[in-house]
Amino acid sequence: MISPSKSRALSRKEREKISRQKDILNAAQELFLRKGYHETTLEEIARQADFGKGTIYNYFDSKEELFRSIIDQFMDEIADLAQSSITVPGGIREKLASYAKFIIHYSNKNSDLFHFMVQELHRAEILEYEKTMRHFRGKVKKINTLIACLIEKEIALKRIRGIDSMMLVALFDGMVRSYCMMHDGSQRLVSDDEINHVVECIVSIFFDGAAEMNFKG
Repeated sequence: MISPSKSRALSRKEREKISRQKDILNAAQELFLRKGYHETTLEEIARQADFGKGTIYNYFDSKEELFRSIIDQFMDEIADLAQSSITVPGGIREKLASYAKFIIHYSNKNSDLFHFMVQELHRAEILEYEKTMRHFRGKVKKINTLIACLIEKEIALKRIRGIDSMMLVALFDGMVRSYCMMHDGSQRLVSDDEINHVVECIVSIFFDGAAEMNFKG
């Protein structure tokens, strides 16, 4: 989303271009979620967006590029959440707890999109599959690097064992994403109390282990 200050700096033609791109992306996302990626055609996306098919090609080269653009939008929002979450006061426990809460809240509110991405990223019908996966992994790595920087500071202070920081991030993020996937496709919104409890468990297990004597949740 463009801020008002940035929007004023853009020409009318540039604003119209951004608006049309958003209309096309919204139409594609709506149809992908309803019908599936493979079952949706560019003609249907054009009709949904109220444009001609030729207009689509003025902004996107292919259906694959539309799919990657939806990934971009989703992952950029996650990256913004990650950046915001780690600025909260407190130590690394508080920051990782904040990050986990943001991610669980976001995936819970957008469970249909989360489900679609998990499902479609692993379907062989998507052309240029390896390119799409590399693109997705690059976005994930960018987010994980933010968290790894926090862990590296703790390692330098000898508060965390000297284990590869990206591996630790993958383990922590794996617990968070596994919980999100438990509710993937569910119609039930998870309550704040439940999310807080789950995050306490995840953070405690990550830092203290799962032994009863160490468990803080």
